[in-house]
Amino acid sequence: MKFDTVMDREFINDELIKCNQCGYCLRSCPTYQVTLAEATTARGRNTLLRDLINGNIPDDEGLRNPFFDCLLCGACTVECFTDVKTDELMVQAREQFYQTHGEPPILHYIFHKLLPSSRRLTYLMRLLSLGKRTGLSGLARRLGILGWINATLEGAEGLMACMPRQFLRDRLERLGFSRQNHDGQTVWLMDPSDEAQSTGPRVAYFIGCGTDFLLPHTGEAAMKVLSLAGCQIIVIEHNCCGLPPYSYGDIAAARHLARENIRVFQDLGADLIVTECASCSSFLKQYAELLADDPEYTEPAQKFTAAIRDFTEVLAELSLPQPTHSGCLVVTYHDPCHLVRGQQIADQPRQLLVDAGGAQFHELPEADWCCGGAGSYNISHPELSLKILDRKMGRFAETKAEVLATACPACIIQLDYGRRQRDDPRPVRHVAEIIAEGQGLMVGE
Repeated sequence: MKFDTVMDREFINDELIKCNQCGYCLRSCPTYQVTLAEATTARGRNTLLRDLINGNIPDDEGLRNPFFDCLLCGACTVECFTDVKTDELMVQAREQFYQTHGEPPILHYIFHKLLPSSRRLTYLMRLLSLGKRTGLSGLARRLGILGWINATLEGAEGLMACMPRQFLRDRLERLGFSRQNHDGQTVWLMDPSDEAQSTGPRVAYFIGCGTDFLLPHTGEAAMKVLSLAGCQIIVIEHNCCGLPPYSYGDIAAARHLARENIRVFQDLGADLIVTECASCSSFLKQYAELLADDPEYTEPAQKFTAAIRDFTEVLAELSLPQPTHSGCLVVTYHDPCHLVRGQQIADQPRQLLVDAGGAQFHELPEADWCCGGAGSYNISHPELSLKILDRKMGRFAETKAEVLATACPACIIQLDYGRRQRDDPRPVRHVAEIIAEGQGLMVGE
């Protein structure tokens, strides 16, 4: 395997030399706990990477599983006494793997053609939504047609029980947004609600792909709550945050998406850029590091990163009315990896559920244990993902809570799939939805 830049080699060597093979990572690694295979631990993966760059093992297809099976959840780094960044090492390893063996054509198309074009992506999602709602995709899955096209399509089709007729951007006018022109750019603007004073920040809202196309009611709830808290909200056309290509090791595609997003957001005059997607907010906060070697974008990326806030993070600093009811709903909470470890945000969602949502809170055992969703991990590694998910759903059963709350659309999709697999009637909902309900706000499905 060739490492094309000095920075890659320096980073990898600096991290690998810190790993003393102690094995503390074993107890926190979700993949190891379901496989008990050394190659699925941080220690094992780091050993393989060290042997590879030292020329002790061949660079062959056999390395695909150890490098790509990692959830990138970061739990091992928390347990590690020397803070070895195994998740970042695996991203580097994936990038080099694809440089050697080539990126699968379907991934290259998604990362370089589909995600950089919001229009193209929206058109495709409308076709998928139509197929799901009319039952054509389910029929194709039952007949095995999706498997003939691509093995991952069959698993992806079954993850969602249904798809919305209208995406989040389709609902903006109904939500109270007005379409305006800002320096030649179309923007959607919503002022604070009639019940609120304009005391909150001017917020540019980043709509994640999962929220827009799969869970629009989640974004709708978050926007209504921010408006009630006194925020003026701006929505613009933008691209995917870039986390999917980055996670697969296509860092070039991630950087391209980052540059485009910085460009469209930089002249809006917003105080903050907010999203209810923990995965998006976590990766958006990494733009400064991602583009640190790009002189043209170094300063803009730093300003952009400084403005990013997760929905739960910013709402915890704003004021809301007392909830319309209190203690009527028993809720527990799953920590998304990108929120609790990626951003060190844990207390705010729990407190918001009680103070703003009026819920009665019960702690979830192993709340910060990865649910196995990890973006598209449940599609690319379905068997491993389901075993990890089963552990999480077992912990949910222990709480006797009425609702399982979380703060990431990817986690919601995964957890709701686990709920349906167990025929569990208790819903999985975003923190924003529970707060909106507690505040008496109507949110459409």
